[in-house]
Amino acid sequence: MFDELRKRISGAIKGFIKKEEEKPAGGAAAGAGPEAKRGGERGVDINLSAGTKIKGAFLGEIKLSQKDIDNFIEDLEPQLLQSDVSYKAAEALLARLREMLKNANFKSKTMKEDMLEYVRRALFELLGESKEGVDLIGFIKTRISSGNVPVKILFIGPNGTGKTTTMGKIASMLKQDGIDSVFSASDTFRAAAIEQTEHHAKAIGVPVIKSSYGADPPSIAFDAIAYSKAHNIPVVLIDTAGRQETNKNLVNEMLKMVRVAKPDMTIFVGESTSGNALANQIAEFSAHMKIDGIILTKLDCDAKGGNAISIAYTAGIPILFFGTGEAYGSLKRYSDDFVVNSILPK
Repeated sequence: MFDELRKRISGAIKGFIKKEEEKPAGGAAAGAGPEAKRGGERGVDINLSAGTKIKGAFLGEIKLSQKDIDNFIEDLEPQLLQSDVSYKAAEALLARLREMLKNANFKSKTMKEDMLEYVRRALFELLGESKEGVDLIGFIKTRISSGNVPVKILFIGPNGTGKTTTMGKIASMLKQDGIDSVFSASDTFRAAAIEQTEHHAKAIGVPVIKSSYGADPPSIAFDAIAYSKAHNIPVVLIDTAGRQETNKNLVNEMLKMVRVAKPDMTIFVGESTSGNALANQIAEFSAHMKIDGIILTKLDCDAKGGNAISIAYTAGIPILFFGTGEAYGSLKRYSDDFVVNSILPK
């Protein structure tokens, strides 16, 4: 996960450092003059003050000129975009990085590590502006302790994103905390969807309320809620049919589900591998209903990794978890530390 993004960022920095190292010692201080070439590739010189020239010659200290910073940013931007970082997120990240580099002083021996650290800081700043997500398990526990049950969690999203499996992971997580749940098998469209829900229910040890294919999904959710009340089960996890955000009939049916079930939390489940389409999917669903959190699945299959940054920054909806495999325990709670350290380990 994040492999391509990590390699592209590191590669851009290595290329930049290599060009710096190919300059005469001390940069302009060594008499290279304003026409000094960086590795023979571009006519770029480091414009150093007199004091910095002395430091560069004797201490190996480097302060980048504005032109150098601009060239580095220009090199890094396409690497971010090609790794599925959205244009908006990339521009915001690079703006932060540009400001940091203006006041940066580098030791020539540790310049690569220092540049990586500045990118790490810029990533932390960018992600720090994203909306903080609720602790889902903590939210459920609070509702249970206050007697406000059942807690109803609705899972929505496009086809094939892993909603049913994700619902199973949440149920397993709750089970480990001693919290019982019931499944509403409200996907009555996809072939074998009900059987898949039953499979997860049996494996985890939770009941499932179902009907036949083609049955009214909201009515199944209604029955699941009634079952939870009759059997003192505090949580109802409601599966839904995958639907494309452009299918208005299916979206209208989802709105009916919301009216009937009155979910306490609606979670969008999307694939981290779906590229820039993911942001459009979230935006379209959000235009019709309130989404409280996002779970990005298949992060273990996402070599690029930029989507996590893009969605965290641009969606305005917090990422709650990352799906990192098929096992029930492969659900990683979102944190800025996890994302940044996965991209650029310290």
